[in-house]
Amino acid sequence: MKKIHFMGIGGSGMKGVAFLASKMGYEVTGCDLEKEGHDAGHIKDADLLLVTPAVFYQNAKHSELAEGQRREIVITWQEFLGKHLLKDKKVIAIAGTHGKSTTTAMAGKLLIDAGLDPIVVVGARVPGWNGNSRFGEGEYAVVEADEFNNNFLNYNPEIIIINNIEFDHPDFFKDENEVRESFEKFTKKLTGRKILITEEMNPGKKFNLKIPGAHNQKNANMVYLLGQVLGISEDKIIGSIESFGGIGRRMELIAEKKGIKIYDDYAHHPTAIEATLEALRELYPEKRIWAVIEPHGFIRTQALLENYRDVFENADKVIIGPIFKARDKETFGMMPGKIAEASGHPDVRGAKSIEEIKEIISNETESGDIIIVMGAGKSNIWAQKLISG
Repeated sequence: MKKIHFMGIGGSGMKGVAFLASKMGYEVTGCDLEKEGHDAGHIKDADLLLVTPAVFYQNAKHSELAEGQRREIVITWQEFLGKHLLKDKKVIAIAGTHGKSTTTAMAGKLLIDAGLDPIVVVGARVPGWNGNSRFGEGEYAVVEADEFNNNFLNYNPEIIIINNIEFDHPDFFKDENEVRESFEKFTKKLTGRKILITEEMNPGKKFNLKIPGAHNQKNANMVYLLGQVLGISEDKIIGSIESFGGIGRRMELIAEKKGIKIYDDYAHHPTAIEATLEALRELYPEKRIWAVIEPHGFIRTQALLENYRDVFENADKVIIGPIFKARDKETFGMMPGKIAEASGHPDVRGAKSIEEIKEIISNETESGDIIIVMGAGKSNIWAQKLISG
C-alpha cells in the first residue's frame, strides 16, 4: 500500500480524488491552508505528494513542495488520477469551456441508472454523494476533464465529450488558437473505441428537465448521445436525464428570506453568466432579478472585458463586487467599474466590499425579488453573508 499526501486537500478536485484513493486501498493524509496549513513534516513518510497545479503559481517555494520535489515524489492530482486510479478503467472524459460539471454528473447518473456502477469525478458537489466523487466497481469511469494547465492530457479516454470551446484561462493560454490546439492534443489521447462526441452532433432533442436553461438542454443532448453509444435503451436514457436534479453551486437555491430567493452559482466567464441569467429569467419571467457578480481574476477580466457587453440583459439590477485575485500577480488596471461600463447595462454599479453589497441589498430589495450571486472565488461566502443579513 502506498501512502499519499494531498497538499490542498480542501479543493473540490483533490477532495474527490482523496476519497477514491482511500476506497482503492491507499493510505491518505492531507493538509490545507484552511486546516493545519502546509509543513514539510507532513510528507516524511509519504510515497507521493499530490498537489493541485495552482500551487506552482501561488506557492512554488513552499517548504512542503520543495521537500517533495527534492525527493522527486511530486505529482498533480490529475496525473495521479489518470495514471493510477483510472489505469484499468474505460474512461469517459467530459471536456469543454462550459458545462463540464453538470454534464459529467448527468453522464455519471446515466451510467449508475443503467447498472454500470461507474467511478465518477466531478468538479462540484453532487447532492446524494456527500461530495464530488463516487466510487464504483464497474468497468467505466466518468471524469470531468479540465483544459487549464493541459490537465486533461493526463487521461487516456475511450470516449470524449466536448461541450464547446471558447477562449478562457488567459493566465495559461495566450489566445483561442492555443486553446483549440490543446483540445486537439486531447482528442489524440483517445484509445480503445476512440469515440468523440461534439456539439455539432447534437440531435436537438427537447427534454423535460428539472434544471432550466438552453445550455442545460445542450448538456442533456450530449449525454443522450453518450447513452446511445453505450447501447442504453432510449427509455432509460430519457428517464435518467429528465430526473437529474442538478449539482451544487449551479443555480442552487440556498435560501428564501422575507420573500426574497437567494441563489448561489459558479458562473464567472461572461458566456456562463449570460447563460445562467437567461435560465433564471426563464424560471422567473416577471420577477425582479438582482445579479451580484464576483469577477474572477484580473488578467481574465482584462482578456474578456469586451465579452461583457449585454451579458446582464436578463437581470434588472447588477452589482459588480471586488475582483477575485486568483493567480494574478498584478491588477492590469482592472476594477468593477470597468466591467460595469463594458456591459452597457442600464442599472449596474460597482461595490468595493461585501459589506457595501449587503447594504445595497438590505436597503433596496423587496419581497418577491430574486438574487443570484455568481463567481468562483469567495462569492459563495458572499451569498451566505447575504442570508445572515
